[in-house]
Amino acid sequence: MAKMPKAANLYKMLEWQSSIIFVAWLTCMLPQQLKDKMIQFYSSRFSSNIQDHMTSTISELIEPNALRNVFGLAQSELSIIKDPDFKLIRKHKDKIVFYYGMHDLWAPLDCLRRLRQAVPGVNFHIADEEILHAFMFGSCGKVAAKTAEFLTQDTKYDIKNLIPTYEEVAAAAKDDPDYDFCDS
Repeated sequence: MAKMPKAANLYKMLEWQSSIIFVAWLTCMLPQQLKDKMIQFYSSRFSSNIQDHMTSTISELIEPNALRNVFGLAQSELSIIKDPDFKLIRKHKDKIVFYYGMHDLWAPLDCLRRLRQAVPGVNFHIADEEILHAFMFGSCGKVAAKTAEFLTQDTKYDIKNLIPTYEEVAAAAKDDPDYDFCDS
């Protein structure tokens, strides 16, 4: 993740995280209507599809404690996630569909080339249309429709059994020596 083109922006934000959290703390004192207007104004610079329900969600994420958690997650992702787990992908490649955007700066097509070399026969699709990594800001309907298409066109997917129970995940993790996240 640290090698992706968009990571440079994230590193800059992490350098400024104390200031960003301070500004978020100051905005907590503003009336909600003013915060919503500010979010709508700023967000409109990135997408014309910010809807009202997104504004309230974004407002909740601009709280200082939420931002601390976001920055902590970002720091750990940048330091931990170096390369895809090709061994895991090979093991489950018949259950996974990778969906790439043409100009996704978090998962550029170079990543797909590496994936195809490391996992021959992996199932992937490249979006016909301009779909950003943050697809929820303008393309969520397209991505949902494409996901439904993937699930319904391929008979190997049993939609009723796509989501395993906690017990199934815990049992599978316990039996697999590559996983250490399950309590013994």
